[in-house]
Amino acid sequence: MVMNNHFPEDLLLQILLWLPVISLSRFKCVCKSWYAFISDQTFIYKHLLHAQSPYPYHHHILELSTRARMYIVGSCNGLVCLHDSSSWNNTLLWNPATKETKVVPISNMPLLCADYDVVSLNGIGFGFDAKTHDYKIISHFHLYEPDPYLEQYSPIITYRSEVYSLRADSWRQIDSVNCHIWDSTRGMRTNQNGIGSWWASGDNDANWVGILSFDITKEVFLATPLPDISDIGYPFHKYQQYFLLNELVAFAISWKAIGEEGSRMWWDIWLLNEYGVTESWTKLFRVGPLTGVIRPLEYWMNDIIFWEKDDEQLALYDPSTKEMTNLQIEGESLSFQVITYMESLVSISGAN
Repeated sequence: MVMNNHFPEDLLLQILLWLPVISLSRFKCVCKSWYAFISDQTFIYKHLLHAQSPYPYHHHILELSTRARMYIVGSCNGLVCLHDSSSWNNTLLWNPATKETKVVPISNMPLLCADYDVVSLNGIGFGFDAKTHDYKIISHFHLYEPDPYLEQYSPIITYRSEVYSLRADSWRQIDSVNCHIWDSTRGMRTNQNGIGSWWASGDNDANWVGILSFDITKEVFLATPLPDISDIGYPFHKYQQYFLLNELVAFAISWKAIGEEGSRMWWDIWLLNEYGVTESWTKLFRVGPLTGVIRPLEYWMNDIIFWEKDDEQLALYDPSTKEMTNLQIEGESLSFQVITYMESLVSISGAN
């Protein structure tokens, strides 16, 4: 990069690393050498690492003009995957900082499974393959065919899975698993090690409820049943929830003491230390009693957790002070999503 003799290149690099993406995008117009420097994959990677440092958090409200039922499948390295639940073929990749977007190609599943009566998307996830430096989308499908004896009253269900590679810009089938994914349109929680997780239950002979995980690099599934919760009071299974806590899967269940009246609820928080090993669940702490909350959404820091309240508000709860802070963010009941996001210069077209 051509520089002024009085302005060292390494100093300019340190300055640019601190700037937000919107400023860097403008600086590309300064000259050809600046454009090349800011567009270089080495600089983009360094800027991404710098953005991952633990600096103060900010929140912004983004209102979409579309009336579609858009859900956030996941966020990784500044890229966001969106999915329209009204049609399982409507999936979009988006870098909010650079405003770059890409419509994901239509899945091959309808053509591959033309002999089935119904093909239904049962789960979707998004993550980064650190080994191949590729961004991937995983889709899990239900395939229905009528039972020849009971017809539509007892359909036979088959499962198929596909992976989309941004680098190859195409879908391909992978080995699937006989599991039903709950709340399927909301995507999966993916940690920095490339392991994504859904809330799921087994099918056929595998009678279990728990966490279904997917290794984005190895492209394999792993099931982990929930811990034994038989020792608590009266569990409200409607309000079981999972989220990521320090890059590990956390499971929360609400309950109240037997015979207790009113809406006061307790929450037990469990942590999964090893995927696939039921015995590795450990109970971390108990929150409560709480009133006016529906479910925990996501862990933030220092045991502070985002909660959805029954008045359709988003709030933060600090167990150490027992204070609930209303964030003045409203939404429809059971529609809230809390996703970790950071700005980056990562290009969707470059797939690096």
